[in-house]
Amino acid sequence: MIISFALLLLTAPGRCVPASGDGHIVLESAVAATGLRNTDTRLMHVQGFDMVSQDYQSDRTYLPFLSSVTAFDSWYSPTTGIERTSARTTLARSSFPEPVFVGTETASYLVRDTALVPSEQAHASLYATRPLNIWAMLHDWMASPDVRVVARCDYRDYPRLVLSRAGPQGEERLFLTEHNHFPIKLDRMESHYLWGQVHVEYVYSTWQRQDDVYLPAASFRIVDGRTTIEREFGPTALVRGDSAPALPVMPVRARPMGYPIDGFLAPTAPDTIRVGPNAFLLKNVGYTETVILARDTVYVLDATQGEARAQHDSTWIGRLFPGHHPIVLVVTDLAWPHIAGVRYWVAQGATVVAHRAARKFLESVVAKRWTQAPDLLERRRAQVHFKFVAVSDTMSLANGDILLLAVDGRTSEVALAAYDRPLRFLWASDYIQTLAAPSAYLDDVWQAVLREHLDPERVAGEHLTLSSWTIADQLARRTPKEN
Repeated sequence: MIISFALLLLTAPGRCVPASGDGHIVLESAVAATGLRNTDTRLMHVQGFDMVSQDYQSDRTYLPFLSSVTAFDSWYSPTTGIERTSARTTLARSSFPEPVFVGTETASYLVRDTALVPSEQAHASLYATRPLNIWAMLHDWMASPDVRVVARCDYRDYPRLVLSRAGPQGEERLFLTEHNHFPIKLDRMESHYLWGQVHVEYVYSTWQRQDDVYLPAASFRIVDGRTTIEREFGPTALVRGDSAPALPVMPVRARPMGYPIDGFLAPTAPDTIRVGPNAFLLKNVGYTETVILARDTVYVLDATQGEARAQHDSTWIGRLFPGHHPIVLVVTDLAWPHIAGVRYWVAQGATVVAHRAARKFLESVVAKRWTQAPDLLERRRAQVHFKFVAVSDTMSLANGDILLLAVDGRTSEVALAAYDRPLRFLWASDYIQTLAAPSAYLDDVWQAVLREHLDPERVAGEHLTLSSWTIADQLARRTPKEN
């Protein structure tokens, strides 16, 4: 608790002083203030929208960011804490239904007809969104045996009483208006695959009365000071149980579900695909990367998924290219999952080559202190020097055997491709994802190849297996009318 309170003093804005009191009495007052106890057996039916920042995969590492919009329809039981939600997401000119789920703080299930399928992946995702429902958050806190008063802090212009509890993944803090105990925000630290740990706040805003209860009109998830989810509540009704759809009975579990990382980030051991005598693709379920030995230097084309994946790649490099070789890491794209292994290679002394516009963001990735679970870079920080080489348009490496080229198309600014001249092999990064149909990404890469007068025979990318360039060329040459 001493360490947790120290974190509170560091992360909470404004002045904080220690405080004490009966946390459960104060929490019960907060529950009463919202009218949660006035619902009887009624269910809360809510429709609304989540605007979710796609900062991790936008075309720039700074504002404005692409956002997805999820329209949701949710039923929630204040008595049991069970929530059932169906949703549809719109993102980048596509729209798709989300799986229907039911869940609590301890377990989540996908709804398949009348069956419930346990899903830890869904549970990990809902860990981020469940606190946006103020009543679900309060229900989960009421079930905690260790709630206590820890501080008084200035937040959003007023003094707040701060409660603490042990949440599913560490300490959480609940800020309440001091004089009436209305919930203002939930505060916690979360682990993160790129940033090590992040400070997360859930802010409840614009309270309104409905019958004999109070509800916020909007909730926000804020990560390191930047809003990543804005939830706007639409029509909301309290419906008697006999007039509402029955929520399923949750199976009894021996222990709470875990919180696995997203499947595409899982650093499973990669397989090798030979491109040439000294060039290989390293492919696992989530991402493909490339390693090339040229003129006694190993060139690693992209470092995805994180330190564990980079360690797998390093092991393969040792097997494929025995002996000591300098390492050059080529970063072709700045989507966060694509650069999660950069810190490992920097810690190993690798030189990083990337688009000139990528420097500032990569410096911030390397500079971020991993305090909760120090990675290799953090443990070696005193000896680490970030060696960066910028690419403006093209750059020759390995005495001209490898050419790096800025794609610089309609949808691919700040992206690079790499070309192995002896093998006539093109590494297209994330910018050719499929050869099943024409795409704007393919158009951009094709134009860059023509501009540099290259003659590829094969092509691969992070999500594209080794393929014939002829297929890509034929697709790109089709006019929009032919498409």
